Amino acid sequence: MVKISTKKLITFLAATLIVGMLGSFSAGALTSEAPYYSYRYDHWGSSVPTAQTYLPERTVSGITIGAGALKSPTDIFSTPDNEIYVLDSGNNRVLVMDRDMKLLKELGPMESDGKPMSMMEPISIFVSNQHKKIVIADKKAGVLIFDLSLKLIDTLKSPNSNILPKDFFFAPVKAIMDSAGIYYVVSANCYQGALQYDERGVFLGFYGSEKITLTADTLADYFWKQILTDKQAANMKRTVPVEFVSFTVDKNNFIYTVRKGNDVTQGQVKKLNALGENVIPEKVFGDRGTETMLADIAVDADGFITVLDSRSGRLFQYDGESNLMFAFGGKGIQNGLTQNPVAVESLGDKLLLLDGQTGLITLFTPTDFAKNVRKAVLLCDDGKYRQAMEPWGAVLKQDNLYELANRGLGKAYEGMGDFKKAAKFYKVAFERELYSEAFSEYRGDILRHNFLVFMLGIILSVVAPVIIVILRRRNKKSVYDVKIGRFHYPVYCMLHPFIGYTDLKERKKDSVLAANVLLLAYFIVSIIERQLTGFAFNYNRTDKFNLMFSLLSTIGFFAAFTICNWSITTIQEGKGRLKEIWNYCSYALLPYIIGTVVVVIMSNVLTTNEASFISMARFIVYAWTAIGLIMAIKEVHMYSLGRTIWTTILTLAGMLVILLICALSYNILSQLLEFIGSIYAELKMM
Repeated sequence: MVKISTKKLITFLAATLIVGMLGSFSAGALTSEAPYYSYRYDHWGSSVPTAQTYLPERTVSGITIGAGALKSPTDIFSTPDNEIYVLDSGNNRVLVMDRDMKLLKELGPMESDGKPMSMMEPISIFVSNQHKKIVIADKKAGVLIFDLSLKLIDTLKSPNSNILPKDFFFAPVKAIMDSAGIYYVVSANCYQGALQYDERGVFLGFYGSEKITLTADTLADYFWKQILTDKQAANMKRTVPVEFVSFTVDKNNFIYTVRKGNDVTQGQVKKLNALGENVIPEKVFGDRGTETMLADIAVDADGFITVLDSRSGRLFQYDGESNLMFAFGGKGIQNGLTQNPVAVESLGDKLLLLDGQTGLITLFTPTDFAKNVRKAVLLCDDGKYRQAMEPWGAVLKQDNLYELANRGLGKAYEGMGDFKKAAKFYKVAFERELYSEAFSEYRGDILRHNFLVFMLGIILSVVAPVIIVILRRRNKKSVYDVKIGRFHYPVYCMLHPFIGYTDLKERKKDSVLAANVLLLAYFIVSIIERQLTGFAFNYNRTDKFNLMFSLLSTIGFFAAFTICNWSITTIQEGKGRLKEIWNYCSYALLPYIIGTVVVVIMSNVLTTNEASFISMARFIVYAWTAIGLIMAIKEVHMYSLGRTIWTTILTLAGMLVILLICALSYNILSQLLEFIGSIYAELKMM
């Protein structure tokens, strides 16, 4: 038996306890540093979790930096040399910190003569080291311009100009300054754009003015205002252009604006040049499918755009082409979450987030994943796709479906001449045009290396049909001399639609088995078309398949058409029985079945530049099927062509009525079940 001394036992237990505590602390630290998850949006507009992108490095308050508690802070700003300015509005002061968030100085506003002054309702702060000015937008006092010691130099007031509306009220909420000394001011409820002042404070006009978004609602409002009285029209909702809520300027003097207005669902962020023209794609900013309130924007030295949604507390970071890279954050009391976020600012590749309620400032630092994304994006922007392969590869190890990474690797392999791999990555990135270009080059390589086989295939595909036609003409017989088997009639009717159905009616050789086999083939082909159409032409979500929907949209649709046609033709002196209508219409689907398979094959070997061939093939398939269907209905009921078309229209109208009845019945049944469920729940609680 092994003996263990008391001293060793105590040492062992103590060590075990310490290791356990450290393990618990580490696990807790990992949890506390990421109380949220990072995500992105895929090609279909669905949010998809991704690797963590930004993590809270530290959180400071006025007390922790030795300046006393912050009171209703409204804005934060960082200079190119990484000095941080905090507008502590409730305490009538500005705090200055270094990049390590250590307090450098506390500034109190002063009049031009050096006497202390009180700001009325300061909202935002902007600092220009180049012009040695601090610009504060005060909603009640105007735009206050200070020197770097916060001594007042000038004040921008409401301009006296004829271009301003009579009811214009100057209430600045954001003011910035470009390198030329031009001021840009956003005023609350101003729909003409930003007010522009020169360095002397002379009003220059409006910048970046927006137009009214033309929607069905705005058109309806315009119509009613034309026929209503002035008093009635005045009570209607006023249609106005969108207004800016925040903006910033980058090192190249591009102005980035955040806007809101009439049904703004995309293009909420714009990058404006000197002429006030947007130079980035108008995409969706913020969360999709939920109500957002974009409140602030920051652009770092590398051109990455970060937007704050004050409603959810989340931050969204985009590249220079307004592609969402990732989103993170949220509201709460844990480290990294906020309760009332009011401003975001970049600090190098890090981010500062100011909470106006708690007065806390959170510094977020990028993870290796985010750093690799940012690095690769910058390399791709410079056209260095090969150099970007390493960081993109690291990104895909953590998120293999990250679309920007797959697109970047596709570009890299395309530049290297490996078009097969390029097409593969473009497909994952849902880049159809780029995929088509790469696939075209890859297809060209295959054809060049297999030219003889390709030419032999073309010759055989042309010669074989010619030989078949010649042989058939030599053995040509009258239709009534040809013995056609019961199961051969679908092919015969497809090739001879104008006489095939007549012959089928006279000889009564339609088959329920053949018809049902064709319907099954129709159902299978519809699935093949949905799932196997070439990527360049397939806009379906192949990763999500609903068997019941496919069944209803094919067999269900066909059954409804057949029953409606039988119901209509019964009172229209039609000669066809329900079984005959079912069989004849099933036979008419054969051109669609065969033609769809051909189109699917074509879609996998053609590119988007050759889409006209796909469209032509589909037109032939649909026209052939429609002709067969019309002739089938005509002959089965022994109608004239005009009456056939009329009853077909009535059949489609009947199907629409059935659809409406089914929808109404489903709605009533759902409400009934919900009512019964609520009664059952109440009875259960008694």
